[in-house]
Amino acid sequence: MINSINREEFEELQDSFEELKRQVRSFTEKQNDDGYSGSQLKYPLDNFTQGLIENLIIYPVSVRLKSTDAATAANYGVFFVSERQYTVIAVAEVHGTAGSDAGAVTLQIERLQGTEAPDSGDELLSTAISLKATANTVQYGTLKTTEVVTIYRGDRLCLKDAGTLTAVANLAVTVYLQPA
Repeated sequence: MINSINREEFEELQDSFEELKRQVRSFTEKQNDDGYSGSQLKYPLDNFTQGLIENLIIYPVSVRLKSTDAATAANYGVFFVSERQYTVIAVAEVHGTAGSDAGAVTLQIERLQGTEAPDSGDELLSTAISLKATANTVQYGTLKTTEVVTIYRGDRLCLKDAGTLTAVANLAVTVYLQPA
């Protein structure tokens, strides 16, 4: 199980997943060339193979606040309800127009459990992402290294803004989840 990864590790994981897809594709092509319709993969998968595959699967969950919707605090809120246990392994954010307020303007990802309301959950990032950073530049958040990055069935993920959102526009956030 992966708790938190940096950008380089994420790219390596993507490469591993692409290699697995190539292998599956080659099995399929061989089946078609030989006229063989049976699977060359062992099924059901043994626990080791299933574990390897599950460690390669990553579910991206994205949310977008179009145009000037990102400049209104009321548009930030819950964007995902978990149907099972996951580990959050990465968070990426990009905005088309940076905030212009003199004070700090930030974005945090929050885990809400039970009946917790937005702004009262557990923050997933050790440092909030600046919405005043250079526009059209992807930022990767740094995850906390505690239990908070694990989400359970019924937990929700929420966008939490701070500061005056003046001018922020075209916000997109992707949270990468791995089955736990």
